[in-house]
Amino acid sequence: MHNIEIRPLAATEIIEAYDWYESQQEGLGFDFLNELENFFGILQQNPLTFSYYSEPVRQGRINRFPYVVVFEVFGNTVIVYSVFMTKQSPDKKREY
Repeated sequence: MHNIEIRPLAATEIIEAYDWYESQQEGLGFDFLNELENFFGILQQNPLTFSYYSEPVRQGRINRFPYVVVFEVFGNTVIVYSVFMTKQSPDKKREY
């Protein structure tokens, strides 16, 4: 099982997404966090099944929400760089 390290930028994006979904409908932010937690569970088991975003960086989609998680694998650790909303312009994807 891989360890997951969430970089500060990704943590900020997660908080922003949670806040936005909660402002739209109470409980929706928690739904987002649950889907993200499910994704992280899969990521811990086998991060190499996800496709490359820009080698060696990979990305995977979160269920139910228009987000991708951008990450890189270093041995037994997965570094999460970004949790990016796919409805934004790719030009806005923050650097890792």
